[in-house]
Amino acid sequence: MSAITVNLAQDDTGSRAAAPGSDDARPETPGRPGPSGRKALAGLASVALNLAGPLLAYKLIRPHADSSAMALILSGTIPVAYTLLILAIQRRLSPLGMIGVVTYGLGVLVSWACGGSTVALELQDPAFFGLFGLACLGSVAIRRPLHRTILRWMGRSNPHYTDIADRAETRTSTITTTIIGLAFTSHAVAVAILALTQSTSTFLAWQQPVGLPFLGLGIGGLLLYGTRQQARQRAAAGAARDGQPGGEPVAGAS
Repeated sequence: MSAITVNLAQDDTGSRAAAPGSDDARPETPGRPGPSGRKALAGLASVALNLAGPLLAYKLIRPHADSSAMALILSGTIPVAYTLLILAIQRRLSPLGMIGVVTYGLGVLVSWACGGSTVALELQDPAFFGLFGLACLGSVAIRRPLHRTILRWMGRSNPHYTDIADRAETRTSTITTTIIGLAFTSHAVAVAILALTQSTSTFLAWQQPVGLPFLGLGIGGLLLYGTRQQARQRAAAGAARDGQPGGEPVAGAS
């Protein structure tokens, strides 16, 4: 019913040293997870909550609710409440989490406007994924790929992404944006078909197993393309070194 949100741990060891007496400077206590372990556990809890939470909640709420739409609305509050709880505890806004909150609110509003439509609630995520995927493909069509724009947006919280955006070539941005657009659009189509053809309980049970493989293929495509790009860069650097022994320009040799 809502997009999976996982808080990825950021490696800050290269940018700052641990302050004396801080948790990062202390040795980890055996049997007690350290900072990285806690982040991994939080990520797993987020995945489990978003995968199993709405389905289990729907099964428990449906016998006591007046309609499937009401049960779906109530079960959908679980990931929304989790996102807001993380925001209150960590004082940090999760863009993906807030997108999930907004799409949930829009889904509830559309469902209410349609007289309590269950399908409107089920299509909230496919609508978001589909619109974003089409936006990516459209940006490629007009030769203004969104890849750099997305990186600069992410660079607001981590300047590393801004550096990547500045170095990205047009061809790289085009291919990357195309892969992302195809993955998101395919995910949206598959989940929308499931919502339109299956019951609510079946939809909740199969929404992630049906949709996630398309996102996984997109991630795999990005990793494969990135690996090939790095291999080409290393090969080009090696060829340049072979043509310029000792690092001195060939034209300057006497």
